Amino acid sequence: MTKFTTILSAGLAALTLLTGTAFADGKLEKKDITIGLPVTTSTFLPLYLANEEGFFKEEGLNVKIVAFRGGTDLVRGMIAGAVDVGVTSLAGVTIGIKAKQPIKAFYGGFNMAVFDWHAVAGIKSIKDAKGKRFGVTRVGSSTDFLTRYALKTQGLDPETDVQIVQGGGSVQRLAAMEAGQIDVNIFATPEKFMAADRGFAAILKQTDIAPDYPFHVFFATEDDINNSPNTMKAVLRAFIKGVRVAKANKARAVEVLVKRVGMEEKYASRGYDDFINGVFEDGRLPSDAGMKTFWEIGVEAGVYKEAWSMDRFWVSTYVDSYNDWKPAK
Repeated sequence: MTKFTTILSAGLAALTLLTGTAFADGKLEKKDITIGLPVTTSTFLPLYLANEEGFFKEEGLNVKIVAFRGGTDLVRGMIAGAVDVGVTSLAGVTIGIKAKQPIKAFYGGFNMAVFDWHAVAGIKSIKDAKGKRFGVTRVGSSTDFLTRYALKTQGLDPETDVQIVQGGGSVQRLAAMEAGQIDVNIFATPEKFMAADRGFAAILKQTDIAPDYPFHVFFATEDDINNSPNTMKAVLRAFIKGVRVAKANKARAVEVLVKRVGMEEKYASRGYDDFINGVFEDGRLPSDAGMKTFWEIGVEAGVYKEAWSMDRFWVSTYVDSYNDWKPAK
């Protein structure tokens, strides 16, 4: 063995010890990756852009993005081996963890609080809506939990002061509102803009309750998070490139939303303006106030007994090392 080879081998061994992985040369542990989403919706824009612009391929990945029928089905898909990386609500991840599934969140950056409550004529505030019918997707959904929490912050008891109506998806609930079957509805993009265009005024915004919220997080099995670091970083680098294009080129972002989500251009444009400032490439979680509200909502809904410690749901490795592996500007 030459002196150079000896020095090189020693250097690689030291680097392996420092990184805690046998893939110190950056070799991808997996190249074929399925990214699962709970639904197809506009707030996943950076991922759609990463795919459309070829950023996953630039990172050496063959990526397929698959939408499921909700977060629960997505978690099941991951446990069954059909999904490598998921992006869903933090609530969806914690419910999986409560069910003893070996998953954790490992990157954030989707910290938007984009829901609004719209009402029929004559209702100017939540307090005015005592005795009225509030539409939610279904009992036990995030729209239900948020609505119940919002009611309590405004001094109303969701059990006795209003009627909670399971109205299905946003489009169905908007139609029910127009038919006089629902008085107040919770909407995000694009239905909240559609509701406004049809004369239903916003009487409360989610940002009135908290400045931000853990809307989506990346998650995976603990085995993949720990044993496929180069693959995870490659996925995240492509995501970051998608974030950068989304923020730098609104026209391209809107074009992709129209194509991938099927939104009308005017609503895609308004939706983009509504959520883009809540997207962060460094994977941060929301502010302390936003996280406090998230746990309070869950406790009020009976999902949690108390706020969880970070290590129960979160692996900070990739956020903590972001400056070491992020793509160059």
